Amino acid sequence: MRTLRPIKKVWVDRRVEKTNLTRRLLDKLPGIPVELVAGLEPVKKEFRFSPDPVGESKQHLFITEQKSFVRPCPCTPGSLGCGYWTIDLDLNCPFDCSYCILQQYLNWQPLTVSVNRDRLEAELKIFFQRRTSGIIRLGTGELADSLALEELTENSVFLVETFCQQDRFWLELKSKGDYIRPLLEIRPADNVVLSWSLNPEAIIAAEEKGTASLKSRLQAAARAVGHGYRVGFHFDPILHYPGWQADYEGLVAEVFRVVPVEAISWISLGSLRFPSALLPVARRRFPESRSYEQEFIRSAEGKYRYPRPVRLLLYKELGEILAAYGAEDKIYLCMESVKVWRDFLVKIKRGRPNFAFPFPWLG
Repeated sequence: MRTLRPIKKVWVDRRVEKTNLTRRLLDKLPGIPVELVAGLEPVKKEFRFSPDPVGESKQHLFITEQKSFVRPCPCTPGSLGCGYWTIDLDLNCPFDCSYCILQQYLNWQPLTVSVNRDRLEAELKIFFQRRTSGIIRLGTGELADSLALEELTENSVFLVETFCQQDRFWLELKSKGDYIRPLLEIRPADNVVLSWSLNPEAIIAAEEKGTASLKSRLQAAARAVGHGYRVGFHFDPILHYPGWQADYEGLVAEVFRVVPVEAISWISLGSLRFPSALLPVARRRFPESRSYEQEFIRSAEGKYRYPRPVRLLLYKELGEILAAYGAEDKIYLCMESVKVWRDFLVKIKRGRPNFAFPFPWLG
């Protein structure tokens, strides 16, 4: 299992102590201390006085259950939404990216695995029955990396098997890892997309600690395509720094060197953005990070972003590079306003009216 640090301790919610999945998880973690608890708070107290509670939380595993799992993606107010839904089966991530909003948003949540899959299965069944038109995308990569704990949980295998007969509902598994072996041992489904968040290798090495290298991610994507899966890519967050154009142009060239454009379902572009509360946390934890060195403005919804001309420059340059490989109709912008969308479309030389706008999969 590719994690930045080994798991120090496993905490088991008493409500799920005797479930079969709990026992299977513990069997995969021999020799690691286990403690039964009545809920989350005793776990968080364990590292409340740590010099780095966020980093410490990534070394503790909490096995529990949830009341609900499926939620609309929390799109930024004022942004054009893409109709995405999240499945929050796991919470928190063993990877440690300098810009990750979970450092602040989850408030020291340990690596959390919910084992009441029966409740999730029932919730998804109702979800499928109530939505009778359009293509709906759901994914597990919002509050956790979809594959970072896959060697332990095999949650993604369970989800693929749950979605395989639901043609209108597409499952996306989004990751910065490279562990997909269990997914290569089952039959792929046409409505399952394995996707990877990408940045130039220099950014991965400096800002995305514990994640797979660019080469490893793309090799995993190539293996997925070879097995019959669709794939997606997320250039998010795009970072603006001296020399970024050449780095991202090289990144795109690497993508299409190993993955044919026909195998790609979608490509998202999103620039670095963060709430003000994240900044002191990130600067304390990553004093050498260069993620926050550029100019930012505070937008109407309260997040800090690059100024609009800078964002449009990033999207325009990357959009034109992607269009040169025939991928122009696969691109969409993540958490951007209608105005930025329209300005972006005008600036793309090969832009077309249906240039992933307004999200053809919703039709």
